Amino acid sequence: MVAMQYTIHLPRDYDSALIRARVEQRSKLFDNLPGLAHKTFLFSEQDNIYAPFYIWKDYNAAQKFLMDDLFKGVIETFSRPRVRTWSVLASLYGNRAHQPTFCVMEGDLIAPDEKLPALLERERKNQEKLKEKHDGLYFHAIALDADRWEIIRYSLWRDRKSAAKLDADIIQHYDVLHVSEPK
Repeated sequence: MVAMQYTIHLPRDYDSALIRARVEQRSKLFDNLPGLAHKTFLFSEQDNIYAPFYIWKDYNAAQKFLMDDLFKGVIETFSRPRVRTWSVLASLYGNRAHQPTFCVMEGDLIAPDEKLPALLERERKNQEKLKEKHDGLYFHAIALDADRWEIIRYSLWRDRKSAAKLDADIIQHYDVLHVSEPK
């Protein structure tokens, strides 16, 4: 699987109602989209950032999206953004009884001498502990950027209060406006 995210930095005076209306209109196009395993429409009103996050079943599905009319709509509205990609190493669902409203993106650089199999095993164990200890966890994914040698952790939570206290080099918080997943 491949994770993908683009970040749109909106002007300070941008009306957040426009983003919410866009998500309301376009989210239906992604529900049950072939090749898509997961999409979250993310927004940080505090930072004026719109940053959808995708997990595709394979690279062909991700590539097809970038060449298709759905992404053309992003380009026409915001211009063509830089798209980050990662290889998904592990993902799991937590409590799916609630709808997530809060997202945490964490990023850590991987030390040059780090043994990657040991790192992956440690990350998977930490992921399982998060699931066991936090009823508010909806979804968690671990992904690798082998260009920057960075690991990211993407987690969706019932709300800000239920989110685990996390420690990483980089942490970004978002509101979840909609989640699209195969039914």
